[in-house]
Amino acid sequence: MNRFYKGYDDITASDTFKSRMVRTLQSKTKEETAAKSVRLPIKRRTLANLIAAAILVLAIGTAAAATIIAKNYYSPDMYMMQDKEQREQNQNAIPDIENAIASAKPVGGETSVVMLPEMEDADVLNEWRQKKGQPVYSEEDWAWIREIRPEIEEVLVDGSTIVFNVRLNTDHGKSFDVWNAADDEQQIDAACDEATITFTKDGRTIDEFVSAGTGINPGSISEDGATLGSEIDMYDLSEPLPTEGTVHVVMTIGVRDAKVDDMADIGLLAKITYSFDFDASAGADVAAPIVTERPLSGSVVLTGRANGRDFNKRVSLDGVVLEETLNFRKTGIYVTYRVKSAPEEWYRAPYEPELPGEYVSMYRDMLLDQGSDSGSVPGFYVTCVPKDSTDGDAVIVPGKANAMVAGEYICILPFFPSDYDAVKATGYEIRLYYQCVSEFNGEPVGEDWILPKGADGYDLDTIRQPIATFDLIMP
Repeated sequence: MNRFYKGYDDITASDTFKSRMVRTLQSKTKEETAAKSVRLPIKRRTLANLIAAAILVLAIGTAAAATIIAKNYYSPDMYMMQDKEQREQNQNAIPDIENAIASAKPVGGETSVVMLPEMEDADVLNEWRQKKGQPVYSEEDWAWIREIRPEIEEVLVDGSTIVFNVRLNTDHGKSFDVWNAADDEQQIDAACDEATITFTKDGRTIDEFVSAGTGINPGSISEDGATLGSEIDMYDLSEPLPTEGTVHVVMTIGVRDAKVDDMADIGLLAKITYSFDFDASAGADVAAPIVTERPLSGSVVLTGRANGRDFNKRVSLDGVVLEETLNFRKTGIYVTYRVKSAPEEWYRAPYEPELPGEYVSMYRDMLLDQGSDSGSVPGFYVTCVPKDSTDGDAVIVPGKANAMVAGEYICILPFFPSDYDAVKATGYEIRLYYQCVSEFNGEPVGEDWILPKGADGYDLDTIRQPIATFDLIMP
């Protein structure tokens, strides 16, 4: 088993849902890969967050899942996996976030639909349908897709991502429930294949073509439709989004036959173009950022990669200085770590004679790789705890920000503007750890371990090493 799936497999969920998500994550066959001429790049909605939230919803229920997410692993996109009505019913709405959502004031725009027969690759798509054991496109079977009515429900701008929920209104809403559909029922999926955002800044009109993490929110499916959740990573933009004015979004929603392929374009049935506007001021910070240098010391065992093989290596932290940036937003406190300065060897790929390959991770990148909360994936790990606390229940595990920037670790503390006085009164500290590989297929490994050549279908476990503890600085 690949190490990516291990933490996921430790979580109990329905077998149908689990097999569905594993199929989604696995690479496509060589035959499908060859069909690049009829494929678009789809960035599924922050898979680690989407899987974790969806499994929680299906395994323990929406209300219980929301309670867990509110404290640990919080992130705006997970919060938005419930619609407003669900949050109110479950009594887990967070007023500061609700205010941020309301301040975006989204307004829906125009909709247009292109069905499979009208697409340039219609013949190729029908050939793929037949290869997958499905009949060629029939207007009688799929004409209802033309009547899907997208409606922007909510937008949440958090300074690093734009998260938006679009309701796909249709009388065939249950067709989106591919997890529970019978074999003889229609099974469709939808994704925001691409988006263009337009805004004005310094008197200039800027158009940005972006990809969007995307996925149907499992708990949103009903007889009258389903909600498509998506987010745009602002780090993909050529310049920061303004904090005033109107932002215009045009998204292309790909509707696919899940029996053919729910991700690749060989499964396309329709492309729906939908536009909406929102108020950019919703993403403004509530206080000035605080930047602090954090020197490290001692040593740590890092886990790196070379030519597809993991390896452990103990390195000194002496002379390494982290830059900590705290951004105070309506949606939480965003904590960013990057290596501010370090010995020269931290900025070049280490020479590993037993691991010849084109790429070996630099120590800088190894240190700030994101480790998994389950402990199955090595990397950087952060917790936040009341000062001097030994109560395990008081530990807060920050959620991971959707933004993935090389050489940076970004997480979100679930402290909102209305919490600041209480946070200051209590006093919190941030604890930094690094998770290195400690076991391979259940057997202990050492500081100089290297993944055996040709290893496949294996389990990795990690051990969490303390690096440093710092006080959380509040504005």
